[in-house]
Order: sequence, then C-alpha cells, then structure tokens
Amino acid sequence: AVLFAFLAGGIVLNVLKEELPEDRESHFWSFAIGAIGYAVLLLGL
Repeated sequence: AVLFAFLAGGIVLNVLKEELPEDRESHFWSFAIGAIGYAVLLLGL
C-alpha cells in the first residue's frame, strides 16, 4: 500500500508539473473542482 501511495503521488506531481498550462492560461477552479469531485468519488467507493 505504501509503494502504491508513493507511485500515485509521483504520478500526480509529474502531471501537475508537466501537463498543466502556464499560469496565464490555467483555469485553477475547474481543476480544483474536478480534483475534489474525483477524490470524493474515490472515497465513496
């Protein structure tokens, strides 16, 4: 479980660093709502 958590955290950090657009082009609130919604969905399972 710990290895899976580190792997998932590394993937999330990589996506945040590489895939999100620059600050001028980003839609932070859309991302935040999507991330929170996905977390709630996963915790509900």
